[in-house]
Amino acid sequence: MKQLEQEFEQELQRKMRTAKNECKYNPTYFNQMLAEYGGVGTTKRLIQKGITTGNPSDGYTTLLLMGRLDLTMEDSVVEDKYKAMFEQTEVEYCRKLLGR
Repeated sequence: MKQLEQEFEQELQRKMRTAKNECKYNPTYFNQMLAEYGGVGTTKRLIQKGITTGNPSDGYTTLLLMGRLDLTMEDSVVEDKYKAMFEQTEVEYCRKLLGR
């Protein structure tokens, strides 16, 4: 599972670079969280906050407004490759946000 967690984090970092280059969006706080908690830890924290407050992350909202939900962490969570690392409620939350 460690390898999969590393691949997930690398995907999130790739998406951040794409968001910065293509959308001129630099998710600084998200990047700081990745450094502190790793990809899975950061994602779980942000999803739990969204479930608790009823508000998605700022990054999700920004990328939604830009029409780039493909660059969200939520998009990665629902991928078959990664969803086993998350609770069913977390995956369903992401699916709901993405309209899938």
